Amino acid sequence: MSGSTPRRLSGSCLCGGVRFAVGGPLRDVFECHCHRCRKTTGNFMAATAAPRSAINFLADGTLRWFAPADDPEVAYGFCERCGSSLFWRHVGATDPDPSISICAGALESPTGLRTTEVWFTDEAADHVTVTSGVPRHRGQPSAGN
Repeated sequence: MSGSTPRRLSGSCLCGGVRFAVGGPLRDVFECHCHRCRKTTGNFMAATAAPRSAINFLADGTLRWFAPADDPEVAYGFCERCGSSLFWRHVGATDPDPSISICAGALESPTGLRTTEVWFTDEAADHVTVTSGVPRHRGQPSAGN
């Protein structure tokens, strides 16, 4: 992962039904203000990412994945018990070790992470002040924005 730093961090949902450790490179945080991330988190998603092989689930009995009807190629991971938003991933990823985005707030502090990009600024809620001082994109950067 470009711009990543190896770290050993742990995280969980609010009730502890989902607990995990990350032992590998973590990307710095991207904020996403798209309508899906706003709806699933209740505000906007601030997420890091790691290769799937670097994530060790210590408890995942309450982890559920939801693929929105308007974009079935992605899925959001959440705890079915407490409702915590935890993960985002591409469903049909062809990479042999695809990355999973991890909601930064689910990680135990200190993380040493920083926000380095903001996506879908055109879809940001009117009550949000979009993070300044980092690159902003009207959509997803890989989409040519």
